[in-house]
Amino acid sequence: MITIRKATKDDAQACWDIRNAAINKGCSGFYDADDLLIWTEGELTEQFSRIVAAHFYVAEQFSVNTQLKTVVGSIMLDEPYAQLEALFVAPDAMGIGVGKALLQFIETMAFNQGIAQLRLESTLNAVDFYRHSGFGGEGLEEDSIYCSPRGIALECMVMYKNLVRRK
Repeated sequence: MITIRKATKDDAQACWDIRNAAINKGCSGFYDADDLLIWTEGELTEQFSRIVAAHFYVAEQFSVNTQLKTVVGSIMLDEPYAQLEALFVAPDAMGIGVGKALLQFIETMAFNQGIAQLRLESTLNAVDFYRHSGFGGEGLEEDSIYCSPRGIALECMVMYKNLVRRK
């Protein structure tokens, strides 16, 4: 079972590890291996921990066997820019609906805050997932370059979705 909750500073290491694992697994073959190394190098920073505590939501998976909840995904809404950020799913939890659940959660939250359209910058490997989730399409996507603070430039797709009330 997947549940979503507001992240705390204690979730920062799990979010960092999931981010790096998801980038290495999902982006392999779409981007240069050296760029992936640069993108994921380093340790958890205090700044990242503060951002997680302030803005992230996490998906937890409950294990019947261990009776424990494990963080398996993260997402963030940058409200002033109506931008979805940091949607990452642990590789061993990919394909079971974690990303879809996180996306629906943030879309509902954004809509309830009066945001009419969400924006995101998708890595090339995730474009189909976002299109399947209603992002992009005619006039709602454009090729772009993501310029990382770490000095790498990665092709990406800027995508938009007009939000409507869920039934």
